[in-house]
Amino acid sequence: MNKAELPKAVRVFLNGKDLERKQRDAMLLSTVTSEGFPYVAMISAGELVAISSSRVKLLVWKGTTSAKNMIQNHKATVTLVVEGKAYYIKFWLKKEAPVLSGYELFTGEVAAVKEDYAKYAVLTSGIQFQLHDSKQVLSRWKQSIAAVLSTEKTDS
Repeated sequence: MNKAELPKAVRVFLNGKDLERKQRDAMLLSTVTSEGFPYVAMISAGELVAISSSRVKLLVWKGTTSAKNMIQNHKATVTLVVEGKAYYIKFWLKKEAPVLSGYELFTGEVAAVKEDYAKYAVLTSGIQFQLHDSKQVLSRWKQSIAAVLSTEKTDS
């Protein structure tokens, strides 16, 4: 059985480093509600970190619709744009013990990866945002990633 793996460009983007450079990049986290409807939320490089080529850690705010959906059905898809290509990554999720107050922590095993691009064009960006207080937010992201990685050995 072949195991799905994160492409190198995605692993580098999700390595938990260089957050200043990644502070404007948003990813889409898609889950499914109990009624069977898709639900989409934005996440940042401060909330998703690659632990290995086939595993990630995901922090989401406690009590959010995304957290409830992932607790209920143990699945999510993350969409991101890296190096001119879109990636749709499906994860099987396991809820973990919390590492930070106010957050739910999940370990995600990569179930499938789809790389999407057009031969006639290149994606120049994904969804982007401007932080109101980048110093404060980047500090929080670094603390979040440090907490997530404190019990893990990475190979990314």
